[in-house]
Amino acid sequence: MRQAGMTTQDDFQAYSFEQARFASIAKGWKALYVALCAVLAAVSIVHIPLAPWWAWGLFPIFLVPKAALWLLMWRGRTDPVPSTAECARALRILSIEVVFCVGAFVTWQVWLSLWGTPTSIVVLVLCMGGELVFILFGLFHLRVASIVAAIMCVAGLILTGVLADSILGAGTYMGGFVILTVGGLSGLAYIAHQHYVDFRQLVLSRHSLAQKSERIQALQEETLRIANTDMLTEIGNRRSCFHQLEKALAEARRTGRGLSFGIIDLDGFKGVNDTHGHLVGDRLLTAMAERLRQNMAAHGEVFRLGGDEFAFIVFDTDDDDVLRSIGDEVITSVSQPLQIGGLNIVLGCSVGFASFPKTAESETELYDRADYVLYEAKRGGRGMTVVFEERHRRIVEASAVVERALRAGRLEEELHVEFQPVLDPFLRRTLFWEALPRWTSETLGPVEPSRFLLVAEQTGLVTRLTPILLQKALAAARTWPSDIGLSFSLSRHDVVALERVLILTSILARSGVSPGRVTFEIAESDLLKDTERAASHLQHLQATGAHVALKQVGVAQLSVHLFKSFGVTAIKLDPSLARDLAHSAANAPIIRSIAALASELSIRCIVDGLETREQFDRLRSAKPVLVQGDLYAAPMSADRVHEFLEGERREVAAG
Repeated sequence: MRQAGMTTQDDFQAYSFEQARFASIAKGWKALYVALCAVLAAVSIVHIPLAPWWAWGLFPIFLVPKAALWLLMWRGRTDPVPSTAECARALRILSIEVVFCVGAFVTWQVWLSLWGTPTSIVVLVLCMGGELVFILFGLFHLRVASIVAAIMCVAGLILTGVLADSILGAGTYMGGFVILTVGGLSGLAYIAHQHYVDFRQLVLSRHSLAQKSERIQALQEETLRIANTDMLTEIGNRRSCFHQLEKALAEARRTGRGLSFGIIDLDGFKGVNDTHGHLVGDRLLTAMAERLRQNMAAHGEVFRLGGDEFAFIVFDTDDDDVLRSIGDEVITSVSQPLQIGGLNIVLGCSVGFASFPKTAESETELYDRADYVLYEAKRGGRGMTVVFEERHRRIVEASAVVERALRAGRLEEELHVEFQPVLDPFLRRTLFWEALPRWTSETLGPVEPSRFLLVAEQTGLVTRLTPILLQKALAAARTWPSDIGLSFSLSRHDVVALERVLILTSILARSGVSPGRVTFEIAESDLLKDTERAASHLQHLQATGAHVALKQVGVAQLSVHLFKSFGVTAIKLDPSLARDLAHSAANAPIIRSIAALASELSIRCIVDGLETREQFDRLRSAKPVLVQGDLYAAPMSADRVHEFLEGERREVAAG
């Protein structure tokens, strides 16, 4: 239970010493007021029959209202406690008032002793002794004032004793009375002093602890801010994104409102970063983050997930049309030119959206499904906004079936390879064959390559497929003429880890096929994700004598710097460029320009996806190019390759 005039540790934990003194006095003032009134009442009542009414009545009439005024003034001053300066000023004023009031009180009591009797003198002595205790312990926070007031009480006691001796003739006890009074004062004063010192030490230590706690709290808050902030762009980072998404999702569940999550991937950033350096790249990301933040200010919050990938939370909507409109705004904003270090830089972006509760129920589903349709947007030609819909859900569910079959399948037996020739159309001669993966699942039957390869790529299972397919492709190539090469596709997962690349070099070394006959193809977009590491790892393949080619070239910003970085010997254009030639000749100049650039760099250029003579006719001026597509030969099994080569040889011989 709290004692009168005291505060708990929690009360003054964050107080300065002056504030703690102030709060303690304010909280104990009621007890002091009651004690004062009790003393006044006792002294006055005892002297009613002994002294005139004005002697025992006027002083209480003055002091009781004054004390009541103090009580009212101090009653509401602890919530909140005033500032340190205000507390110090109030304590100084109170000290002066206490000294004057105690002096007046003691003088009044000594004066009343002139009408004293043995009984009244005893009452006066007891009251003064009580006052001494109250002053030393109830007002010990007013250190100087309490000591001065205590000395006044002692002086009053001694003077009362002297007057009592003269009135009552009690000199026999005067010496002992003085000794007891002075000795008692000294002991009580010492105890009060120790109490004051202990209180001061406690307050200061608690105040110091509070300051340290505040500093620690500030450091924790700063650490948390840093942990949730992307230091480059100064927007929320990946950690912050998922934390805010979790909170927003909980709020959406509570209110029943919609919520959407989007992911943005910048198109062309990697090429700028590699060509012009990381300083330009960093400034570009910072400028783009600010542009996205301003663009999304009315819709939600933007975060940087890492690299050139950003995300945003869109509050209070799951409407597909609204999301497409927001995505198109973002794409338009991103595509505006930026001036960085004297460079005029133009980027693009792709956007994927998923929404709650329409197509996702958790933050994990929101992220995965937004990422899924972002991948679709990039595969569909980039610069697009794709919103996750019911059709995507069906595809995801079907993909889950494929994934389970891939994980459970006996891939050594179920996987096989077909081959499609790459020819010089003017020499009418096959130069090499591309190995094309095929899968006949025990549970699903034949599965479309585009279907299972996409799932394998997204889940990372492609690293299980690649070694099996490479061994089968090399086994077939070993039976071909020595001047016929093999082209084999790798994924990003195959080259980002050195141990996987070393597995491929080991398979190549044991195959019996000259490495110089083998070309490893990898998509241009895959290399843009981790250029330095991929280049380092692919050097191990090139060290064997094998070649590296880029495929799916031409659908995004042409990354000419990759040609030199990877020492490529061939590029293969994305099939969409050739397919569109069936409807329009608009892509023909693009193909001719890329082919001319490749020729200048002594790099082979392969046009993939030719299916009609009309497509080829529109490319006649694009020399020199190699071609691939169903116009010349559809993919075929390994045992038909020899038959095809023999027929080609006879056709050439016949002229």
